[in-house]
Amino acid sequence: MTSRTNRPDSDKPVTDIQQDQALDSLGIVVGEIAHDFNNILSLIFGYVEMALSEIPEGERARSDLEHVLAAGDRAKELVSRILTYSNRAKLKKERIDVIKPVARALKYVADRIPPGVELESVIAAESCFIMGNETELFQIITNLCNNSLQAMPSGGGKIEVSLQTINKDSDFLRDHPAMPKLAYALLTVKDNGSGMELSTLEKIYTPFFTTSRAEDKSGLRAGLGLTTVYNIVTSQDGFIFVNSAPGEGTTFEICIPVMTENTQAPQQTVSKPRKTSEKRVLFVDDEPAITEMASHILAHSGYRAMFFIDGNEALEYFRAHPYDFDIIITDLKMPRISGSELASRCAEINPNIPIILTTGFSEKISLASCRQWGVTTVITKPFSIQQLLANLEELTK
Repeated sequence: MTSRTNRPDSDKPVTDIQQDQALDSLGIVVGEIAHDFNNILSLIFGYVEMALSEIPEGERARSDLEHVLAAGDRAKELVSRILTYSNRAKLKKERIDVIKPVARALKYVADRIPPGVELESVIAAESCFIMGNETELFQIITNLCNNSLQAMPSGGGKIEVSLQTINKDSDFLRDHPAMPKLAYALLTVKDNGSGMELSTLEKIYTPFFTTSRAEDKSGLRAGLGLTTVYNIVTSQDGFIFVNSAPGEGTTFEICIPVMTENTQAPQQTVSKPRKTSEKRVLFVDDEPAITEMASHILAHSGYRAMFFIDGNEALEYFRAHPYDFDIIITDLKMPRISGSELASRCAEINPNIPIILTTGFSEKISLASCRQWGVTTVITKPFSIQQLLANLEELTK
């Protein structure tokens, strides 16, 4: 189905469209660089935290390394901001009530929805303030609804949009343990369209990737809607999750932190890793530097681990020794075999093995979807030693 949200672009001069293409292409390059940079940040965080764990309080070296960690946090924030197409259309963020732009976007969609498609919305009555931009929120909803329209069968279907506030004790946060315990505006866009295969879910935020058979009339903007949504959400320190399966439709869940008067930045603490009873770990990442760092962390923390930079080799070893490990840690984006496929095959061999999936910037997939691969929990790069060890300890009790 042709995108309705991109219609204004057909009136643009050719030079403006060419400029858009160039900027979008730049976004692809920037995104790839950011993905690699997040791996580098993981190395910096890991080695600095290991050094801090061995330096007594009060030492000058400890203070210096804490400054390095603080600079790393700033770099992590900068990467998130860069991912909005290299600040291509950076809009001023301010304190806004999300209800107004959500209602405006829904009216826009309703006025352009084709026959046979039903749009249903449930919007919370109470005000919900975030630090954001009304134009970007409008873009999130129209792009997600357009994605749903493209997935509709010829006979029509239904799109459901809801907006609510969730608090730090909600069931939603318990189901997504990687999220900070804050209050969020939760925007849900659900459809009963064709749904997506797991292999497709891995790629949906990649620029120019599209599952639609239809072509945009301009022929220039296809495959950027979900990338735009992802970049906007992450630039606001938010989270995006997707649940989908063939024939069962698709649900997107957008979480953006709610503003509070007493919001404070979380304090970073570094404690010495706790020793374990030599739990056994299978660790897979195609970046040798990451596996080398992980070997230091795990050995220092009392784990016995085997490391692979080739997912196929890891799978073959696991197939021959399915009960030699207490847990698997695998990266998602790898060249020969993806982490999702590796997890699925290992779970088939030993259904009781816990699996941690690590992801970079471009693969924010909900834990519910990952569990279809046999994944137990997800850690987003760059991750800290504390986060990694906390998950290991919890899953290998």
